[in-house]
Amino acid sequence: MAALTRAEVTSSRGRAHKRAPEDAEERDARALDVPPRASPDLRSPTVKLLSLSLASLVALAALPAGAVELYGGVGTTGLEVGVSQPLSSVFSARLDYNWMHLSRNFSTRDIDYDAKIKASNVGVYLDGFVVGGLRVTAGALIGQRKVHGVARSVGSTITLNGVTYPVAASDTLDLDADLPTVTPYLGVGFGHRQSGAGLRVYGDAGVAWGRPDVRLSPSASLAAKVNPSDLAAEQSSAQDKANRLRAYPVVKLGVGYAF
Repeated sequence: MAALTRAEVTSSRGRAHKRAPEDAEERDARALDVPPRASPDLRSPTVKLLSLSLASLVALAALPAGAVELYGGVGTTGLEVGVSQPLSSVFSARLDYNWMHLSRNFSTRDIDYDAKIKASNVGVYLDGFVVGGLRVTAGALIGQRKVHGVARSVGSTITLNGVTYPVAASDTLDLDADLPTVTPYLGVGFGHRQSGAGLRVYGDAGVAWGRPDVRLSPSASLAAKVNPSDLAAEQSSAQDKANRLRAYPVVKLGVGYAF
């Protein structure tokens, strides 16, 4: 077999390592230095809330025609607006939106917190009428309910687990409590039974079940001062306090108009 010349070997290697030509889109992306497009996180609470809300709206739209009621009210879940539609003479389906943003103070064993409560929920319910307008309601609150608190120091000290520590202006301790994205609801009430067009009142009293998850976040300067066991004890105290809201009382009153 004849030996290959150096030029032929070099040419052969060049062809073997030659890259495939880029298409126009790749050339444009490289020229503009465009980062790869990120895919949406389908597991995020916001995406879940939007998906569940859309599914609920589609389900309501597919229900048989009836006396649709629009309603609005206020209660322990905040301000609400919603729509109700009968399924039969005994059952009705409801979909509403609740919003709440308020400030309040609360205390654990050793610390006082200035807190803000934020909630944004969609409520999905099935009403079963027992006698007249009296009903039993089952459903769920879907969305976010959060509490964010900032610890208040007493003078220039803070007490954790019975131990007093000196603090400076840069020392902070934040508390965050998140409830589950979906909290089942069971209650009783009156109203939302469509017996013709007109204005009417409604009321609800029940319980939404969900265990809050509490986290404490000290600033780096405070974390360097305190004993980790004292910080853990304060978190345990805060979690115990939050667990009292595992059965969250829901009380609402409002008015509706059926068409």
